[in-house]
Amino acid sequence: MKLVIAAPVLLLAVAGCTQEHPAPLPSPTGICQAEPAQRFVGQQATPALTDQVQRASGAATARRITPEMRVTMEFSDTRVNVWVGLKGEAERITCG
Repeated sequence: MKLVIAAPVLLLAVAGCTQEHPAPLPSPTGICQAEPAQRFVGQQATPALTDQVQRASGAATARRITPEMRVTMEFSDTRVNVWVGLKGEAERITCG
């Protein structure tokens, strides 16, 4: 009789040792890669261009920064910045 009671307990103990480990988390998406978006430098920095820069860089968000704008300087690896010159062209494209 004791063997019948001990068998389920033993099975539960062994089953706990054979569980699979959870799968690793996927790598974060939306991380900015500015290099592929550099081809847009020199073009008119319209909202449509900013969207194209965002897609090319893989960034989750984008911001268009004009000369008179005040912007926060905290770094975000999921954001691409389109720096606009005085003539309205994209002067530089950076992550952050």
